[in-house]
Amino acid sequence: RFPEAPEPQGKVALIGHSAGGWICRAYLSKRDYGGRSYGGTDLVHSLITLGSPHGNAPGPAFKGVEWVNSEVLDDDKFRALAVAGTGYMGDSSGSLTQGAYSFCCPNGSDGSSYDGDGVTPDFSALAMQNYVKNADTMVLEDVGHFRWSEVFGGDIVAPELTKEHAEGRPWYGDEA
Repeated sequence: RFPEAPEPQGKVALIGHSAGGWICRAYLSKRDYGGRSYGGTDLVHSLITLGSPHGNAPGPAFKGVEWVNSEVLDDDKFRALAVAGTGYMGDSSGSLTQGAYSFCCPNGSDGSSYDGDGVTPDFSALAMQNYVKNADTMVLEDVGHFRWSEVFGGDIVAPELTKEHAEGRPWYGDEA
């Protein structure tokens, strides 16, 4: 059993990693999403996204992104920051990276020419600035999407990314 929550004392900041970034944007909207309108801007003063795919791309996996991108969040009291990582080229960071980048591409590219964090290409992570008024962007060089070497199966799913993380390449959640 959980104790009853106290009345809100102010607004909070949301931090969304990967798909969590665009899902936070769905929460912020006052439009109906999946049968419910959340209107999170009433409770949230800022949003930071880390390696979140904000660019439209073909396929059913991007229908939620397309939905949040169909409106511009235009609230002068609201702040947003889209963070992208770079240093993982699609043609040199393994098949997971190249496949993930091609998945995020609007024009059917094979993903090999893009840079990003190993999962989300930088252009897609930074695309939030097109849909959230006054959104700032930040690019972190040589930062990976996930802590591959610390999870079971990372060496099977993403062997190149796992090796690089084990050798000290940081990800968004590292202390530094």
